[in-house]
Amino acid sequence: MLHFEGLRRRIIKYYFTIIIITIVLFEGLFIFNIQNYYYDSVKQSLTSYSTFTRETYSSISNESSSFEIKINNIIEKEIMKTNSKFAVQIIDKNKIMIIDQYGIKTNKKVNYDDVNRALADASTLTPYTYRIPETNEHLMSVSVPLKVNNVIEGVARFTVSLNAIDTTIFKIALGLILAGIFILLITISISLRFAESLTQPLRELKEFANELAHGNYNIKLKNNKIRNDEIGDLAQTFEHMAGEIDKTRRLKEEFISSISHELRTPLTSIKGWSETLGYENISKDELDLGLGIIQDETERLIKLVEELLDFSRLSSDRIRLQIDMVDIEALTKGVVNQLKVKAIENNINLSASFEVQEIINIQGDKNRLRQVLINLVQNAIKFTPPDGYIEIIVSQNEEFTTIKVKDTGSGIKEENLEKVLEKFFQEDFHKSGSGLGLAISNEIVKLHGGKINIESKKDVGTTITFTLKNKILESI
Repeated sequence: MLHFEGLRRRIIKYYFTIIIITIVLFEGLFIFNIQNYYYDSVKQSLTSYSTFTRETYSSISNESSSFEIKINNIIEKEIMKTNSKFAVQIIDKNKIMIIDQYGIKTNKKVNYDDVNRALADASTLTPYTYRIPETNEHLMSVSVPLKVNNVIEGVARFTVSLNAIDTTIFKIALGLILAGIFILLITISISLRFAESLTQPLRELKEFANELAHGNYNIKLKNNKIRNDEIGDLAQTFEHMAGEIDKTRRLKEEFISSISHELRTPLTSIKGWSETLGYENISKDELDLGLGIIQDETERLIKLVEELLDFSRLSSDRIRLQIDMVDIEALTKGVVNQLKVKAIENNINLSASFEVQEIINIQGDKNRLRQVLINLVQNAIKFTPPDGYIEIIVSQNEEFTTIKVKDTGSGIKEENLEKVLEKFFQEDFHKSGSGLGLAISNEIVKLHGGKINIESKKDVGTTITFTLKNKILESI
């Protein structure tokens, strides 16, 4: 049983999960790259400025001067501006700060990681990021050793605040988050519409199936709510199934009515004549007539029961052929002789012809093939008016044997040609019969590797052609 609300929730959940994962991954990667871009720009500027300062200091020729004097000379010549965008601190080799970031001379001792690294004469300049606990200011700094003749005399430390960059990055991230939320809202709206487009036709199918379960086979789907997609194909299949069920139901009802009539008529005759034969003064002619009718009606009942048994076997796929060599010419002549009396009674000319001089024996079930031919000829007799004719035409090639039963009977309507091989179908229910003969014959012919073809024109006649594989055992 489908839970449509659950289906809607699952669709929204999966859409929502996919979009959230996509947005988080995209925005996280984008923010990470933006942060790296800004920070790398600052690092590059700090490193470039630090390298320039180191090279400038090492080019000073006044080697006899003290470290503090050299620094003052550099500042006075504006080689190293203290009012630049970087805060500059000058620290001697004893970690005493000579000039702080405000350009004020001080003798404060410091202990910064980047300063220690510079005094250790590290081979690379590595910027450090950190926060000042008191103000929570985010800073980046790099220290460069100041050397003369490869001797470290102090350190220049350059520091820049990252607060403005962090604010910019935060605004970008906030914008992306808001955009992500907006996208999520749109996605939820779209997924709701998508879920509705799926669940609405499924609800239609559920209601349709419920109607079928209650026996309403005439219900039609609302095509304006069914789209031309897989669900639409399923809906059409449901509708086609309902039509087929309704058709089968009607055929079975007609079949039951027909079978009831077929059973009642011979039983009534048998019962009536059996009572009549019990009278004392019955004549010999009446006795012979009654016994003949009872025999004919009994055979009619036996044939009907055999058809029902064959139908049961076909439905459960239990028909098995007894394969042997079959003399088609003898079989055809035997059927003609068997049914000729009945044809003569109806003033119908029944004959057989062979299009090849020598008909070879084929592999098949002799009794089943006789059943097929008898059934086709009996049908032809039943629907052929007096003074008509029925002809059996047999032809053969290396692979197949073809048998035609041609009559000048009432024919079949064009719209019913595809239906006459179906179980229970009868074009005229006023005629006797179960509606199973042609269906059973068709299945027997199929088991012999052949097929039945029907050509008919109303009030002109019918030609039923069936083919049989000559060597059926080779194809099994």
